[in-house]
Amino acid sequence: MNLFYEAFPDSVKVHGEEIDIITDFREYIRLLDMLKCKELNDTQRIMILKEYFLADISIDSEAIHALTGFVTMDMKEKERDPNSEEEEEGVEEQEGAGKKNLFSYEIDYPYILSGFLRDYDIDLETVNYLHWWKFRMLFDGLSEDTEIKQRIMYRGINLSDIKDKEERKRISKIQRSIQLPAEELTDYEIGNAFA
Repeated sequence: MNLFYEAFPDSVKVHGEEIDIITDFREYIRLLDMLKCKELNDTQRIMILKEYFLADISIDSEAIHALTGFVTMDMKEKERDPNSEEEEEGVEEQEGAGKKNLFSYEIDYPYILSGFLRDYDIDLETVNYLHWWKFRMLFDGLSEDTEIKQRIMYRGINLSDIKDKEERKRISKIQRSIQLPAEELTDYEIGNAFA
């Protein structure tokens, strides 16, 4: 898929059929929040997930996999072979191994909002519609000196890689002041949320 001349996807393939889905960025931030909610059981999660499809379909592993691919921006055009789960899970585990969450849409909202206003003159509170993929691409492309990118950078620093004791102490203090709660999900954990 080349997004220079192809439109952002507005459907996912489930059992060989293209199913239209909701694509606004706010809805996927809500979905990620829902996946973290410990008070919901699997049946409730499935009912919420069903709302993301604009057709009445059965929510099975293929539907979940298709929507997960959309959320994580998997641009590979491929049919899912239900018999190849072990191979896919192995790849997910390798990609997700050692990954820690570096931002939270909820906690870092003020810094994400200000970054979009500063870099793109887009007010995320008033914009009528923004495709999830475009939002993610713009988010990834924010200037390195925006507050959210600085927070992400500091959270991602491995203190054991810093040799200078004073610098390690300084960065450790910054990390403690911007630390996220442990229960946040990474993109790699999204795929396993309904397993």
